[in-house]
Amino acid sequence: MSDRISKITSILSYILFAISIVFGVLYYYTVVTMEPVPESIQIPLEKTKFTMEQMGSSLDNFVLVVYLLIGLATLSTILFSIVNIFKSAKTAKRSLVSLLVLAAVIFVAFLLSSDEIPQFFGAEKFDITPFVSQSVGTGLFSMYLFFALAVLGILYTEIRGAFK
Repeated sequence: MSDRISKITSILSYILFAISIVFGVLYYYTVVTMEPVPESIQIPLEKTKFTMEQMGSSLDNFVLVVYLLIGLATLSTILFSIVNIFKSAKTAKRSLVSLLVLAAVIFVAFLLSSDEIPQFFGAEKFDITPFVSQSVGTGLFSMYLFFALAVLGILYTEIRGAFK
């Protein structure tokens, strides 16, 4: 089972890599190699507008392809991770514990954050609601807590390694 999954993963990786190369080459030859028009030549505005619209639409197509490739890579990563989690009970248990720790840290960060809207110059330009303020605070506190946990994990590993 593991060999089949690894073969499928490598085949998908090569296919995505080949698609990326093909679209990279197409992008290079359609957008990057466009020669600039010398300043001494006067071009009618409607012709320039058509060229810019043409170039813009090709850029939009390439952006959509990039989104598609990122989506496929994300989907395959999540799918194969879920398949690997359920291979054994031990792996599933560890994954569940990791998800619970993640949820606990985010919950603690949510409790630490405030829904008070900050007052600063130009605040009226931003549509800040109490929910947005608390969400930003939760994200910041989560980052601080994960950073502290990472540092503690590094210290624990080094100290444990020194006494072995």
